[in-house]
Amino acid sequence: MNRSRERKDASLFARAWVVASPVLERIGLAESRRRLVDGLSGTVVEVGAGSGVTFEHYPPEVTRVVAVEPDPHLRAYARRHAQRAAVDVEVVDTVAEALPLADGEADAVVFGLVLCTVPDVPAALAEARRVLAPDGELRLLEHVRADGRLGRVADRIEPMWSRLGGGCHPNRDTARHVAEAGFDVSGLQARPFPPVVPLTPMLSGSARRR
Repeated sequence: MNRSRERKDASLFARAWVVASPVLERIGLAESRRRLVDGLSGTVVEVGAGSGVTFEHYPPEVTRVVAVEPDPHLRAYARRHAQRAAVDVEVVDTVAEALPLADGEADAVVFGLVLCTVPDVPAALAEARRVLAPDGELRLLEHVRADGRLGRVADRIEPMWSRLGGGCHPNRDTARHVAEAGFDVSGLQARPFPPVVPLTPMLSGSARRR
């Protein structure tokens, strides 16, 4: 697929996501986002901020959120949400593989439904590790490949799913990537979450540098 077609498909998916997002939030995703950021403090990097719907869930102990969003359509919505947020949010135009922070500057890095679309997952996680303070925390809410028959179905539909879903890959082994990036994954757990992606469980929790 050529680059212009990829950009068009991603743009269409971004617009569809903005429409579908309120429904998904009401049926359970909002509570998952609240748990995703619960207990955080200090400087937080949110990778793949989307339309900014997580901003309202950050606790007051968070002093700064650097929200990364490369899609211009979603970024415009995120900036509107940032203006209404109770915490200081800066929405920036960059990618997961090039975070705009110094080494060790972040107290936490948050990935919420984005690693399925990141072109280079190891590079993104290496960047997260770079910007995290030594005692920093990685928080994840990511749909991942299921085991067994559902996983094989996800493998088969991946090419079509990726095209229609703005580059989303339903069969990524995200926990393995996180472990290979040098994080302790014992705090991560995969659970079913059918309302969002029926074929894939949701991996969530916290990981710290080993």
